[in-house]
Amino acid sequence: MLARIPHQFYYILELLVLTLGFFLIVIVSFNLYFQTISLISVLIIYSLLGLLHHALHHTLRRKIVVEYILVSAVIFTVFIFLNIGKI
Repeated sequence: MLARIPHQFYYILELLVLTLGFFLIVIVSFNLYFQTISLISVLIIYSLLGLLHHALHHTLRRKIVVEYILVSAVIFTVFIFLNIGKI
């Protein structure tokens, strides 16, 4: 199994993924399809990275999985509601 990596590394990596994802969404703001694909990709990477972090540190529980799914769903729902006029 992979060696345990300090928590700070995961936090920096998650922040980097979310920041770059935000800029990608802004860059492709001319096309709702590209924005949606970009957001879904960022949310999947964010969720997988968080779940991997918890799995490697033996703290992965059902409620943590549900939390990452719900946070991603809320972010996606807000995105859809903010862009409902473009659909």
